[in-house]
Amino acid sequence: MRPRLLPLALSLAAFAFTAAASAATVTVRPDSDGPAVRPSAIAGYNFGNWMPVAEVRDSLRDVPPASLRFPAGNAGDESNLDAAVLGTFAAALTLMPGQPELMVQTRVFQGRDGRPAANAPEDAAAAVKLARERGLNVTYWEIGNEPDLYGPVRGDTSWTAERYCDVFRAQAAAVRREQPSAKIAGPAVSGAVPGAMNFLDAFVERCGDVVDLLTWHIYPTEGDGSDAAALTTVREADRTLAHARAVWADPKRNPKGHTRTIEFGVTEYGLSWRTERPRFLSDQTGALWAMETTLRLAKGGAAVAHYFAYLATGFHGLIDNGGGPRPTFYAFRLLSDLKGRFVDAASDTTGIWAHAVRDGDTVNLVLINSHATRQTVKVDAGAFAVRGARWFDAAIAEQEAEYGTLPAQPQLVLPARSAMVVTLARPAP
Repeated sequence: MRPRLLPLALSLAAFAFTAAASAATVTVRPDSDGPAVRPSAIAGYNFGNWMPVAEVRDSLRDVPPASLRFPAGNAGDESNLDAAVLGTFAAALTLMPGQPELMVQTRVFQGRDGRPAANAPEDAAAAVKLARERGLNVTYWEIGNEPDLYGPVRGDTSWTAERYCDVFRAQAAAVRREQPSAKIAGPAVSGAVPGAMNFLDAFVERCGDVVDLLTWHIYPTEGDGSDAAALTTVREADRTLAHARAVWADPKRNPKGHTRTIEFGVTEYGLSWRTERPRFLSDQTGALWAMETTLRLAKGGAAVAHYFAYLATGFHGLIDNGGGPRPTFYAFRLLSDLKGRFVDAASDTTGIWAHAVRDGDTVNLVLINSHATRQTVKVDAGAFAVRGARWFDAAIAEQEAEYGTLPAQPQLVLPARSAMVVTLARPAP
């Protein structure tokens, strides 16, 4: 089922092209040179075999995945990577647009069902072989999921960072024997503060010579608190990236690997981890947070960023069980159009977030208004002029309408809690 995107029925006169008493200024430097946009960092998702790909196949063309992490979250702790599981995943991929880069989690934790878990090194190697036989071109193998929670949440206090590192080494070696080109990711710690980063630090100290992609998760709320406070947690993207890089580069904290060049990535993120609560997951606040966090991770150099989740996982997912688009669908659909390199963009007003990407003679400027009131923004991009804009807010998402549009003008009105992509172009000579 394709989400029903209707013509916009809202009156733009409400926002009008009426300037507020004072306008924020967003300055863009189109000729600056920032990092390239990595599709795996702006269109990455967690995917599980329960997601209804066939039912929403048409809709997925609007939000094509560039990178997928499988089997998504705790699912990897509860089931084995056997032929049926990997075969079903391979079949689901044939229904998706493009050929996304793949990350597969090996099984580490025992699970709660009491049955023997296929979580030994030889099981990891067997999974690699099964994946290859089913045509899965896996770039990253991530060893387990949120091992920092095995003790405090899952009740097995024997799972220290030291024990996890021993398992990580053994499974990594087994994976590499079967697939020498594999990149090994971990420790995929949770968003718990401060325990998760303490665990990551201890892992780096012991396993810095083995890991190729250092990973963690970001979940700053439990779906409670004010919208305004929740939106300020976008800084977790910056803070955790800076922390991981600092730990990695420190010879005292990373004695075995500080001279190695590795990648950094967030393999789960969302404004809330509470799958059963719609607040901050299937609402506009969650969508704006996800969009800004994605852009900060991408611009900050994350190799991968996997939003949780792609589809219909409780209140997580861009599309719900009935095939309806959530606000996050609108957010990631806008992001999927970005290509090129980041260039400098800065707002002089707190709470108006700005990012710009240049592709040839076109710049796409992303503006996110985190305020609960509309804001007027003046765009200063030198020789580049505004050619138009697309935007969405909570009302558009609720109506399942198409994006709102604005004509070419240097001063724009951003509706309350909205996101907008402004197209800038250099005038023809």
